[in-house]
Amino acid sequence: MAQILPSIFGANLLRLQDEIQFLEAEKTEILHVDLMDGTYVSNIAFGPNQIAAMKKASSMMFDVHMMLANPERHIDDVINTGAEMISVHYESTPHVHFILQKIKKAGRKAGIVLNPATPDSVIEYLLDDIDYILIMTINPGQPGQIFIEKSLEKIRNTKKLIAGRNIKIEVDGGVNAEIAKKVKEAGADLIVVGGALFNSNPKESYESLRASIQ
Repeated sequence: MAQILPSIFGANLLRLQDEIQFLEAEKTEILHVDLMDGTYVSNIAFGPNQIAAMKKASSMMFDVHMMLANPERHIDDVINTGAEMISVHYESTPHVHFILQKIKKAGRKAGIVLNPATPDSVIEYLLDDIDYILIMTINPGQPGQIFIEKSLEKIRNTKKLIAGRNIKIEVDGGVNAEIAKKVKEAGADLIVVGGALFNSNPKESYESLRASIQ
């Protein structure tokens, strides 16, 4: 079964506690949290201290997406937030294998993130070290972009590369109910949604998103 993962970056930060309580009431299992450094991507969001504070106030699993340059400098702090899932961009460091091993050694789920222009073939020698692959369907760090349709082909190709391994495919960027259905049909297991959920009627939007992937 595919799952919707709300992205807290799309929430109203002035009502963050209310937004988390809403997601808890909706029985959300996994919360997607972006960690941005203003270098690897132009935005800045949610450092380890903020993530740790949110984690203490929530029973949801946390999926931390590290959009950082030199993530090896910060991985220990991210692990210490208590997040159950941690992903790192393939291009963000020459030591990606080391970071993935560190995440796994800490007993967490390790993910590799592929930017839109990154070929899916780069994961070939990482398949034994990852639990999920996060496919960016927009360019990372900037909200409000349009879903890149070519991503559907990448999802299908990644599914073939996995070849029956117990590895999830996660998708992030520009997803609404219509696109959620498309990416699920292409092979996505975890579907990150921000702006299409946190709007004037989030409860109705959440129901629509969930219905689209049934």
